[in-house]
Amino acid sequence: MKAEVDSLFAEAYLLQRQNQLTEAIKLYEKLLDQEPKHTQALHFLGLAYAQLGDINSALGFLHRALEIEPNNASLHNNLANAYKKKNQFAKAISHYTTAIQLAPNYAQAHHNLATLYATQNNYLKALHHYRLAVHAEPDFAAAHFNLGLLLLQNKELEAAKTQFKNVLALHHEHLEAHFYLGVLNLEENLLDEAEQAFQNVLQQDNQHVEALTNLGVIALKREKGQLAVDYFTKALAFDNNHLEARNNLAATFMHHDRFENALMHYDVLLQKAPENCEYLYNSGVAQMALGHLSEAIVHFEAILQQEPRHFAALNNLAAIYLRLEDKNKAKALLELAVAANPKDSSSRHMLSALSDSEVNPKASPEYAANLFNNYALYYDQHMTGPLSYTLPQQIGHLIHQIGFDKVDYALDLGCGTGLSGVVMREVSQHLTGVDLAAKMLAQAKHKCVYDTLVEAEILQFLKQTQQHYELIVAADVLPYFGELDSFFAAIAQRLTISGYLICTVEISEDKPYHLQPTARFSHKPAYLHALANKYGLEVIREEKVKARQQNQQALEEMLFVLQKK
Repeated sequence: MKAEVDSLFAEAYLLQRQNQLTEAIKLYEKLLDQEPKHTQALHFLGLAYAQLGDINSALGFLHRALEIEPNNASLHNNLANAYKKKNQFAKAISHYTTAIQLAPNYAQAHHNLATLYATQNNYLKALHHYRLAVHAEPDFAAAHFNLGLLLLQNKELEAAKTQFKNVLALHHEHLEAHFYLGVLNLEENLLDEAEQAFQNVLQQDNQHVEALTNLGVIALKREKGQLAVDYFTKALAFDNNHLEARNNLAATFMHHDRFENALMHYDVLLQKAPENCEYLYNSGVAQMALGHLSEAIVHFEAILQQEPRHFAALNNLAAIYLRLEDKNKAKALLELAVAANPKDSSSRHMLSALSDSEVNPKASPEYAANLFNNYALYYDQHMTGPLSYTLPQQIGHLIHQIGFDKVDYALDLGCGTGLSGVVMREVSQHLTGVDLAAKMLAQAKHKCVYDTLVEAEILQFLKQTQQHYELIVAADVLPYFGELDSFFAAIAQRLTISGYLICTVEISEDKPYHLQPTARFSHKPAYLHALANKYGLEVIREEKVKARQQNQQALEEMLFVLQKK
């Protein structure tokens, strides 16, 4: 009889291990017909039903086994697992606790209890039992891994990293441990280590979308934009609904001024989340940059319906209405923008220009930088096309009239994309361009006109450089300055004796300087004469020229040539 029972149990157990659960259950039940109190048969029959998802039957057989062996720690652990599946957490905790009381070093019970506490956001109890689990069984990889996850979720990053390293020491190919180690290294900006971890993930699963996305983020941090695009695109090829990859791809296109590409992805994102302010804003900026002003207005107004004090949306809407020559609407929006962010000098500058109320208006380098960074991609095309910008040619003509030989050092202030630099190059041994807009400088670099390009605010550059120049040009620069005393003082320090300053101003008829509704300053010619005299410069040439078109009319500026005495 015993031999037959043992044989039945062994056969049933083997079938259960082979996942042939229905056949195993039949044999366990046949065995129990012969020996109703066979504890192991009751126990494993309960487990088989649990594996099939029949938790009520599982609980019935496990409790029958427990009546026979009330001090069996394994039975309490498995009963707890069953109650956990039924979301009866209090009973689950009670049985896990009993299992641990019966077997204090029962690693699996500690681990299971810790996992339950973690789902209840009971960090301290979960931490306590995970630690007991790995202490009781140091090679328990799952416990190390879940402890790592718990620590990661609770911002204990260094401790989490230790646990993931423990997992990899036990199982070198553990994909998720490699992944989370990569996440932690990326968080610390350890890019080489993070990249290696994510590459380890891809060696096992080359379609791991999260690893591909994070490799794209690493490429962005290294300023390898095209590589980032490649990774994000590959991630989307495997999971077209992956929001993070698509959002990162769209943002990368925005960063590199590839607005059409960005819009394609923001359109997809907005279909899924039409009220997402980040998507609406970036889409609006892209539409604005492409000149699609009506579409941009729709996006920015959608943001303001949700967040009426959204500063950037208010500011951009104001800029659009300025371009549409609706100054009243622009002014009203700027008033709201300044109320939302009183410290922003760009919006305050624009509001002052439209209000015409400030007694001594000040220049805003931040405004100029934002304006020209947003303008850089289309600057040359717009200036030489619709605006018929001719100042560089007129400056070149002046240089030849003055009869310059080659000068050793020349300086192009507010060089922008290099339109004036082209005519200065002919007479310059060494030509330096200075601008505060990085994207304008990037365009200038492509022209290969300058020996040196410097990203700096003009006055700061003039105060910091030790170089003296025989020729300094400031074409269409002074309209972004208010008072010019500081400028002339700095110029006088940097010009060589008999060196030349060529500059232009928009013309003020009455005040020494005046902030116009265009947000540019005009200056009275007599003001420049007074400053020239103050700082040892002589005006040797002064003429009114047509600089460009503005509102379908020629904009006249005063072109000065000054020489240091």
